[in-house]
Amino acid sequence: MDCYYQSDTKEKIGYGFDGTFPVLSIVDPELMLTVPPDFTAFQGMDAFFHSVEGYLAKVNQPSSDAYALMAVELIAKNLPAAVKDGNNLEARTAVAWANTAAGMVESLSSCISHHSLEHAASAFHPDLPHGAGLTALSVSYFSFMAERCPERFPALAKAMGEDIDQLPTLKEKAMAFITALKKLIAGAGQKDLHLSQFGISKEEAPALAKNAMETMGGLFTVDPYELSYDDVVSIYEGCF
Repeated sequence: MDCYYQSDTKEKIGYGFDGTFPVLSIVDPELMLTVPPDFTAFQGMDAFFHSVEGYLAKVNQPSSDAYALMAVELIAKNLPAAVKDGNNLEARTAVAWANTAAGMVESLSSCISHHSLEHAASAFHPDLPHGAGLTALSVSYFSFMAERCPERFPALAKAMGEDIDQLPTLKEKAMAFITALKKLIAGAGQKDLHLSQFGISKEEAPALAKNAMETMGGLFTVDPYELSYDDVVSIYEGCF
């Protein structure tokens, strides 16, 4: 997916169609060894969320599910190691393949409104890296979703290594994904990452919610749970 940014109207809109697919892609982990730790984390988390969102989207299908769960597992296991040691070629290779698989997920399924919320935040604050914004929004966003539509979250938690078999309720199994997500964020060195570090304030939540729903409203239509404007405001506010 590509995106365009219009600074005067604060619009950052993602788009994708046949013409945005490359004729040839070279995915070489050796070319990634010098990517700094923070940007390794940001890019890895973006791939992770492409996979999670594609798994949760209402347009999911068996082939997208298979790639999504594989990518989620690989990133959960290997991204912290790649962030800790950028020269770890084995970890870099695993994350590179997971990122490639995540692109297939995005093509076979779709991102959901988590990406819409981030695009609004970075449209208002262009210094916010995309992966950082997704990560900073993620616990609030996915906690909200897991509480209301828990059905698909347990498989994601299990792919991330959580032992969910002994948990007695579907909701507890779903919330195990949030536990795993927090572990991954911490393992990738992003535990202290917050939107406020990029100049975003809680008071902006209504404007950001309006922007997200107006400029990238299409992704809301494939959400597993229908979000209202007030819901979106509350998700933003939950990040502070």
